Amino acid sequence: MESVIPKMDAVQYDGTNGRFIAEEFLSGTTLGSDDGQLLQLIDGQQDPQIYLGDWVIRRTAPGGRFLYAGGFTDADYRAMYTVLS
Repeated sequence: MESVIPKMDAVQYDGTNGRFIAEEFLSGTTLGSDDGQLLQLIDGQQDPQIYLGDWVIRRTAPGGRFLYAGGFTDADYRAMYTVLS
């Protein structure tokens, strides 16, 4: 038996990288709006809102896709996740 963990990646919304998050970091997501303070993503399911400084988590899906797995404040992200190198 093997112990495994799902592959997840994170990126912090810095007010300038909204298009990257919507179109490259995530799959099947489009940019709803981005005013540098609030990023609105459209994914047809959750349509998350990401605030400046929040972290976006993606999970790997079949077919080489990356799906939205959550958005967290910096404090919550640091409390809930450990970065692996």
